[in-house]
Amino acid sequence: MRYILALILLAFMLLAADFDWIAYDKAFLKAKKLNKPIMVMISQKNCPTCEYMDDVAFENEELVDFVEYNFIPVKIDLDEAKKLGLKAYGTPTFYFLRPNGKPFEPPLVGGAAAKVFLDKLKEIKADYGH
Repeated sequence: MRYILALILLAFMLLAADFDWIAYDKAFLKAKKLNKPIMVMISQKNCPTCEYMDDVAFENEELVDFVEYNFIPVKIDLDEAKKLGLKAYGTPTFYFLRPNGKPFEPPLVGGAAAKVFLDKLKEIKADYGH
């Protein structure tokens, strides 16, 4: 019985949607190559809103597919953000950067339901323009 439960849990974990987060330093090379903007999520441990985004909003397949197709997703913690000169106005804070590192949108602060976040990302993508 334990093996069956373990297999069911493993299957569920494998089917769950999630981003292929890219390391910050590698994101710029990939962004230039693919001509995509970078979405940087600044988070910190024990942040309920960050956990909500990870565990609920980012499990939405439509949202994950949209981000994977249109952005280079990067997740960094608060300490790394400070070292990189990215200010967190709260956590999570989302920055949207051109492949050259210049922001093209003001950062988004806080979390949102998957549909609301997806709608905002669609607006941001439309503003990106190549």
